[in-house]
Amino acid sequence: MKYVYRIVNALFAAAVFPSAIFLEFVLIRLSTSFLEVGLEESLTLKKIIGFFTGSDTIVGFTYAEIKSPEGFVFPEALNPVKGQLIAVVVAFALALIAAIFIFVWSICSNKRIPVVIAAAAGIISIVVMNACFNSAVTPLVEGTINVLDLFTTNWLVSLLGNVVFVDKLCFAGFHNGIIICFAVILAWTAAFYLVEIGEPKEEKKAAKVKKSKK
Repeated sequence: MKYVYRIVNALFAAAVFPSAIFLEFVLIRLSTSFLEVGLEESLTLKKIIGFFTGSDTIVGFTYAEIKSPEGFVFPEALNPVKGQLIAVVVAFALALIAAIFIFVWSICSNKRIPVVIAAAAGIISIVVMNACFNSAVTPLVEGTINVLDLFTTNWLVSLLGNVVFVDKLCFAGFHNGIIICFAVILAWTAAFYLVEIGEPKEEKKAAKVKKSKK
């Protein structure tokens, strides 16, 4: 039974990574002052990576079309929310580290407390990440920061001016998938613990004797 417990933990810990890569990562909705119909697009992390590598587009543009001649430069317009964006990256990294730890620990040990701590840390990291991201994008949605200020491509700014607005920008659901993975690990651990408590004393003694003989 303990092997089943460890296998299930390892599987759900591993599931964190496809959840992060293939589930919808960010939802963005843009509108203009001269069109009633806006543009909405959901992006996966895979698509975002493809955008920067040149194999995919976002809202019709490739990275090569809008990037600065000097290469990637952190937009000055985002300096007021730089701390929140760094916190997003750190919290996301901590959640992935928690998943890796659970996967490796489940392979190597039957102890459950470290798994519970890591799963709880993973959930807390994702919650903090979501809160920091919402705080960081609020100026974009409210118009305090113009979305075009993020780009240094002169032709794009001169063409669109101040007519493009961000109506919505948020995590699209991948974070919920990760939280579910960690929550299942916690629930599975709790269920396994309750099953152990409910075992008859005779069975526990027999298991201990069998273990000592080995």
